[in-house]
Amino acid sequence: MIAAQGAEGGISALHALEVFGAAVLVVTLALLATSRRLYRFQRIAPIGAIITGGWLAIFLGFILGPNILHVIDGDLLLEVRPLLMIGLGWVGVIVGMQARRDVTRFIPAVLWRWSIFDAILCVALGVSVSVLVLSMWLPTHNHTAAWMLNAVVVLTACMIGWAPETRSIRVYRTPKANRLAILVQSGAGISAIIAITLYGLSHSLVNRDAAGNMVFHIPTTIIVLLVTLAVAVLLGFGGRFMLRQADRSRPDMLAVFLGIVALTAGVAADLRLSPLFGSMLTGMIIANLAGQRLRDFERFILKAEHSVALIFFLLAGVLLEPLIGWWGIILVIALLVIRLNVKPLVMSKTLAIHSDELPLRSALYTASTRQSPIAIAIGVGLVLSESSMFHRQLLSIIVLTGVCSEMLPLILSLILKRKAEQDLIDAPDEFAAGSES
Repeated sequence: MIAAQGAEGGISALHALEVFGAAVLVVTLALLATSRRLYRFQRIAPIGAIITGGWLAIFLGFILGPNILHVIDGDLLLEVRPLLMIGLGWVGVIVGMQARRDVTRFIPAVLWRWSIFDAILCVALGVSVSVLVLSMWLPTHNHTAAWMLNAVVVLTACMIGWAPETRSIRVYRTPKANRLAILVQSGAGISAIIAITLYGLSHSLVNRDAAGNMVFHIPTTIIVLLVTLAVAVLLGFGGRFMLRQADRSRPDMLAVFLGIVALTAGVAADLRLSPLFGSMLTGMIIANLAGQRLRDFERFILKAEHSVALIFFLLAGVLLEPLIGWWGIILVIALLVIRLNVKPLVMSKTLAIHSDELPLRSALYTASTRQSPIAIAIGVGLVLSESSMFHRQLLSIIVLTGVCSEMLPLILSLILKRKAEQDLIDAPDEFAAGSES
């Protein structure tokens, strides 16, 4: 009967079973996500990192996407691109709201120095590695310099910063360790702003000519940036007025916020600019306007941060192109080498000035190796701007780099911990054997 209905109605029995299996999988994962047993598993560092880092949502999206079950079609999903652009605008506003004047003025100089030095090194090394590998991977005569810049800057922007989450890193929470954890979380917010700024400015440099090729056109870039800034200022002050009218009504506040984000994302899409950048500027302006209602609005919007992030992690899994080839794997390895070796060194050397206030040795020093969640939003934004196979391969490289940067330090720390424990166990035996001789 199902097969007959599939022949008549265009829905095959196999597809119906795939949809049913996907529904069962989603319900099972939802039940697991709310179970007490999962919270116990989160105490295990690798499992906790996978869950809190959003990688489970990417895995679910990959299963439901065209690569396995084909329940969610990535191409059809891109038909609702305007809604997804609004979601990117939401992310941008949330990031911009972290740049409050009454918060940034208390940021210590060492944190500014660490974030800026990390960004400079990531740009230098990321650009060098990306240009080298991409020039070997792709035939350069088929692509313009502007097209290459777009791919290079995306990979470089995703190199900047680190994940703010520190609960999955198992350390003794001494006062010094807590101070270091706060620096990690605060620095992640600063780095996210730097990454979006770099991506937005470079994205504005690239324009399309009459033939559809990506080219540089500085006058157009200047106009686009001025319009983006003007729209951010107008919507920031306009949002302040509308929020006063909304008073403390949450539905009205949500309507105002969605209107601001939709307008910002719409202008960005019309200018062929990333909605992340313009929305971040709007969020900065809103956050720095005085008023208790704006503080209530900020707290109200931040409550949806995890839900919006989960949607984009799921979307990233659907849009993945797993066949990245040998050059893609080489690029992932090169980016991981930079993350696992350079970033912890920059962190320890920069924070060494305050060694008396911070722990000398701590697993928190590996926190800078983990990829920032904003990298997923940047990768998804790249695919939304142009859904080519290469852009999906770049998204896969970003996701694979993020997963490896999350898991490898944890696995290495567990190995070193077990080795240290074994050395402590073997030490009394060696001491006894030495005393007998």
